[in-house]
Amino acid sequence: MVLDDFLEQEFPLRPLLRILALPKSSYYYKPTGNKAGKRPVNYFYKQGDAVSKEQLVSDIKELLSHEFVDYGYYKTYIHLKQELGYAIGSSRTYRIMKEHNLLKFQRDQIKRVNRNWVKELVPVVSKAFEFLEFDIKFVYIQGKRTNVMVLTVLDVFSRWNLGQYIAYRIRKQDVITLFQRIIQQYPMPGRFIVRNDNGSQFIAAEVQAYFAEKNIIQEFTKPATPQQNAHIESYHSIMESAVCQRFEFENKEDFINTLSRFRDFYNFTRIHGGLKYRSPASFLQKQGYDLASLTAI
Repeated sequence: MVLDDFLEQEFPLRPLLRILALPKSSYYYKPTGNKAGKRPVNYFYKQGDAVSKEQLVSDIKELLSHEFVDYGYYKTYIHLKQELGYAIGSSRTYRIMKEHNLLKFQRDQIKRVNRNWVKELVPVVSKAFEFLEFDIKFVYIQGKRTNVMVLTVLDVFSRWNLGQYIAYRIRKQDVITLFQRIIQQYPMPGRFIVRNDNGSQFIAAEVQAYFAEKNIIQEFTKPATPQQNAHIESYHSIMESAVCQRFEFENKEDFINTLSRFRDFYNFTRIHGGLKYRSPASFLQKQGYDLASLTAI
């Protein structure tokens, strides 16, 4: 107010600013109403071409969706720069990942919240196919000097092997495909429970979403507690003793043929103490199931 009074009396501006110790920049500054600082940029350069922020976020999500990638922001930044050709800094990568809940600790929190942990050590079941357990076992193929993976789905009530999938590598989509075939093949109830451990294929968002869509309750065993998945663990122990320790396999096809024969023996012939020394087929037949329709996948 004092400055304006002097200016109205035509005093020179510069001497007045020096007397009042007021910088010229403060006098000439006109507020714009915008937030201070650099304007946010919503485009980025990828291999020399401008791409949208949405594209960048999509590329980050695609990287993090890989079943074995557990990157934090810095390794994500390295990947964006070296593999995808982005011109981006680590700090900017951090800010964008934080904004979209893609930082490692944020993803881990989401995983912990989304999992339905086991509440009962031994599941209480009263009929077939209302409670299933599934898991993956590694089997060594001597002729190829490598392992194959065996995904097996077991009915807790009858111990029936509903289906299995064998491959050198099992992905989340393989889990979904096997359950799609099981639901088509068997007289499944409208709502049932599946229990599994915390393998990367089982905790995948796509697998959890598939079960939720099909009205299937998915339970996760707590880490380092195989006894919570005791029935499938017992099956794998039987398989280890009856198959893996008694045979050597030339290749994957040799193993598939052998395990197919074992599965038929296990389902239709092998007696089980937990079933009052009946086979799973005999036990199911006594419950009124038609064995002709029960063909393991």
